[in-house]
Amino acid sequence: MADVRLLHGPYRPPRLRVGHRATCLYRDCDVIVTAWSDGPISWPRGLPVGQGQRGGPSLLVDDELLRAIRSESAVALRHWWHVSVGMVWKWRKTFGIGRTGTPGSARLVRAAAQLGAEAIKAKEWTEAEREQKRELAIKGNFGHNGQQGYHGPRWTDDELALLGTDADDVIAQRIGKSRDAVRAQRVRQGKRK
Repeated sequence: MADVRLLHGPYRPPRLRVGHRATCLYRDCDVIVTAWSDGPISWPRGLPVGQGQRGGPSLLVDDELLRAIRSESAVALRHWWHVSVGMVWKWRKTFGIGRTGTPGSARLVRAAAQLGAEAIKAKEWTEAEREQKRELAIKGNFGHNGQQGYHGPRWTDDELALLGTDADDVIAQRIGKSRDAVRAQRVRQGKRK
């Protein structure tokens, strides 16, 4: 079984009842609580409020659940909150969190890499096998994968200052970025519409 330990818990659900209204940081809108989830950590589920809001009920991402999303491994989120792989991926995309962007996921990836490295070291490689691996690495240009982190254009101070001053799609068009990129950066910066 995968390691589902929570590194930064406990996590306390908000004190809400069915029918209460709250702001969902993931959906970036108000939701009405319709039910509670059945995961080991029960959490409120809500539907968007207002005209033009789409989608079915989903977990309310408040500050506490966002803390878990930014801290815990994907497998721990899936286990404790009973959410799908796709939901964890969407949360992480929205909040700008990469595959190893949380302490929990980084710990699991490091552990798996360590096991892989130990297995490689334990294997007795022939000179022919080493030469074959070396040629494959050169042919496949595997060295370029050594760069870590984001390598795209950085956000300028002027672009960051625009966040939250107008609708995300208006700002996106003005600065030449996608609406989703603008929304994710605005949420990361803690700015509201």
